[in-house]
Amino acid sequence: MTKEEKLKYIFNAIKKAYPNKKLVFNDGSPDMPVMIIGEAPGKDEEIQGKPFVGRAGKLLNATLEKLGWKRSDFYVTNIVRYRPQDGMGGTLTPTPEEIEKFRLALEKEIDVVGPKLIVVLGRIAMTGLGIEGSMSSNRGNIIDKKIGEVERKILIVYHPAAILRNMNWEPIFREDLAKIRELI
Repeated sequence: MTKEEKLKYIFNAIKKAYPNKKLVFNDGSPDMPVMIIGEAPGKDEEIQGKPFVGRAGKLLNATLEKLGWKRSDFYVTNIVRYRPQDGMGGTLTPTPEEIEKFRLALEKEIDVVGPKLIVVLGRIAMTGLGIEGSMSSNRGNIIDKKIGEVERKILIVYHPAAILRNMNWEPIFREDLAKIRELI
């Protein structure tokens, strides 16, 4: 089975488990050496069916381009595959229960892609991979963590939505993402 076939199998299992949800899976080739993991789709992602296509995604893409990459140089996914919503249709932060629902599928996805480096964007993605502590103490750090049966290198960076709320962090965000080059 090819990587694409294995990923399709995983995603079909998720579709079967959540038939009434608008799901967002991934973007990019599973043959890329770097996997970027965010928290959950927002409204724009839900509409387009791809992760990181809204304002935060545009900032992520622009920052990666400043560093000499294209979005297609990465495999992009999320911890949670549907948009958590309140009763009025507003987007919520994923709950620990929602994160846990997708943990095994994410571990299998990581195993299939086999990235040399995982870049986690923000606190939810960080805790979703079982990394403890605050964003301020972990951002910019490279952590070796066993996911499934394999030790993985993980770079923790701020979520681009956090940068949009505090543009003073943009140089830190760019500096942290620049570490990708030395890690692959």
